[in-house]
Amino acid sequence: MINWLHSKLHRPEKGWDPVDPAWAQEYAAAEWQMVDHALLDKLDAQLGGLQGKRILDMGAGAGQYSVALAQRGADVTWHDISHTYQRIAQEKAATAKVNLQWSLGYLEDTQALEPASFDLIFNRICWYYCQHDQTFAQQLCGLLAPGGLLYIHAPNSQFHGDKLSTAAQWRTWLNATTGFKIGHPMLPPRRIATLFADLPISKLEADYRDPRNDVIWVWKAGDESRTS
Repeated sequence: MINWLHSKLHRPEKGWDPVDPAWAQEYAAAEWQMVDHALLDKLDAQLGGLQGKRILDMGAGAGQYSVALAQRGADVTWHDISHTYQRIAQEKAATAKVNLQWSLGYLEDTQALEPASFDLIFNRICWYYCQHDQTFAQQLCGLLAPGGLLYIHAPNSQFHGDKLSTAAQWRTWLNATTGFKIGHPMLPPRRIATLFADLPISKLEADYRDPRNDVIWVWKAGDESRTS
């Protein structure tokens, strides 16, 4: 309820931006140097090629993966809450000579996106910004085309170790024990995978080799040839 109320009072379409421009430039410069091309190769292989695929970069930030995916021939929609990041991504896309679709809003602001239309949803290091974890999982599944792939890389509650403030520790505990969110607590390790248990998926793979990060691959039911 608190996060929902905040989202109603702070609207990006009215100019609100949670990201400090100076910090965004510094963060973007670093992120643009660290695009994981091996991950892109794996996505390409899983989808039978990225050329012509419809991709939603959900929580796209500075746009480094949006542009990289578009350079491989995909039809990419950038979705994020920040005007600052959008400007950075637009400049990078223009330099790379690729066209992106633009969608500005909270992670849950997907009303303008066509349901069941994306071959891949790419959600990297921003899951915890959603307002309600189970509802967000349902939304993502609803946006995927039958047989589509959802890739999630989410730092979990072990990411910061014992460096969290008392208030942050309390918010993390509250979310872990009740599912209620105040602010943006990271989920307990392995929680995200459980959110898809009752959703129409055909396959889920989880990578927990780094105990601080959950990496999840989810295939929506529909076309079994896409899960082989």
